[in-house]
Parts: sequence; C-alpha cells; structure tokens
Amino acid sequence: MAKASNVSGILIEMEHASYLAKRGLGVVESVSSALTKAGYDKETKQQVFIQSDDSSVLSAFKRVLNLEMEFSGASQPSLDDIKKFADGVRIHRSSVAQITGYFMTRFTDTVGSLQAANLTVFIGVLKNEFMNLGFDYFADPTVEIVTYSSAVMADGLITDYPATALQLHTSGVHAVT
Repeated sequence: MAKASNVSGILIEMEHASYLAKRGLGVVESVSSALTKAGYDKETKQQVFIQSDDSSVLSAFKRVLNLEMEFSGASQPSLDDIKKFADGVRIHRSSVAQITGYFMTRFTDTVGSLQAANLTVFIGVLKNEFMNLGFDYFADPTVEIVTYSSAVMADGLITDYPATALQLHTSGVHAVT
C-alpha cells in the first residue's frame, strides 16, 4: 500500500529486538525478508528507514537512531558515538524549538550540530491535532511543517499524517522533503 502512495519514504520502528531474538523471534530477519519480498531492496522512489534504540538492529539496516530525550546541541564525543552505529537521528520537536508559555522563543542548534557531524536529521512525530501545536503555528500543521523544513532545514519529517505534508508539497508553496 505504501508503494502505491505519494509518500516519499517509510519508517519502520523496531523495539525490543534483542529480547525477541532471545525468545526465538528474529524480528530483524523477518523485516528484512518482508522488505525484500515487497521489492524495497530495489526501490528507488521511496526510501525505507529503520528506527531503533538497539545498535544491533541499526547495524543491519539504513540506520536512524531514535533520540527520545529532549536536548539542545551535542558534544563531539557524543556525535562520534552516534556515528558508529547510526547514519541519522530522529529527534523530538522539543529538541528543535524552545517553547515558553506555548510560544516558540528560539530555535536550538541541535539540527545544525547533528548535520555538521554528517548525520541525517529527522524531526517527528508531527501530528495534525491543534493541541500538539504551539500557538505560533496558528493551529495549522502546515505552518509547523514549513518551519521545520525551511527555517530549521531538517532533512526529513516524520508524521502520522503524510497527506498534510503531501498537500503542502504538491501545492507548490514549499518544497518539503
């Protein structure tokens, strides 16, 4: 179904793979086999990313480290450690923009420092519900998408609502990756 849509890529989140492997369930092998059977090993239009907090999973795929904690910037030793087992990172929106009283007060240097270390940076998970949006976004999820792709220059956005990003992309207002 994903291959038939206009979505630019898919993200598969793999959690507890080590535990499941100890129980005889080879999640990494199963996902790899399913992707091959679906033709994603030869896919050129859509990218497939595997997100995990387990370095053994990341070593088997195009690797995206899931950084759940909120942070601003990253030290060089931390970046060197990340690069040992990840090609990219997914960070939460709170690591990108400092919010005070539901208003954005400034952007952090997190995206820039990660990109300077040659890591691909994804921001997510973005949601359409207005309660998830700062007042600066006027309850409009497309304003948030434009902010993260234009002002912050993220390499990619992860959303539960790809139709919102696609609508913005196809309208010609802004190129969203």
